[in-house]
Amino acid sequence: MNRLENTKIGFLGNNPVLGLALGLTTALAVTTSMTSAVGIGILTFVLVLLAAVLGGIVKMVAPKEALLPVNIVLVAFLAKMGELLVLAYAPSLASSVGIFLPLLAVNSLILFATGAFLPEASFGKGLGDAVKAGAAYTVALLVVSFVREVLGTGGIALSNPLSGAEIASFSLLPSEYTLSLFTQPAGALLVLAMVAALFAALGKKDVDMGGK
Repeated sequence: MNRLENTKIGFLGNNPVLGLALGLTTALAVTTSMTSAVGIGILTFVLVLLAAVLGGIVKMVAPKEALLPVNIVLVAFLAKMGELLVLAYAPSLASSVGIFLPLLAVNSLILFATGAFLPEASFGKGLGDAVKAGAAYTVALLVVSFVREVLGTGGIALSNPLSGAEIASFSLLPSEYTLSLFTQPAGALLVLAMVAALFAALGKKDVDMGGK
């Protein structure tokens, strides 16, 4: 298996969070609620697309040896820009995420999207991979946050990440059957492991049946 195949991202197999552990630090922190997961998922998706576009331009003008340091600076710039936009237009999301918002700067998924690890990839392929990676990352956040919020609080309370206004809320479990463990870091690791195992099993089944 060559390097391109090793880094191929998918929704089930090689999911950025659940299979490749890209952006794992942020993912563990923001999946306490669906609202945070939606907000950070959308923000990361946009940053990944911008990283792919700007990274593709950088590859056209920068020497191969300089790609990694240049792209690290690029990722830091995009992360800071995303942080400032959230602080300005989504203060409720910023307060719920807290210190983990600046940690977007160390989200390796964004660096991956710039193509720093695959300098030979074309601009079109890099952009296509970025779309898939950003979408798969967001899906992983939503699945993990759904499980954690239901098991930890008994239901889902979804709000608008920008205004904080409630969109929908419902209960699935009686309060006596909830476990506060799942709202804590240990619960995040436990749920992530279970969901990752499920995705890996489904991905293997899809490959065995002739899928991709």
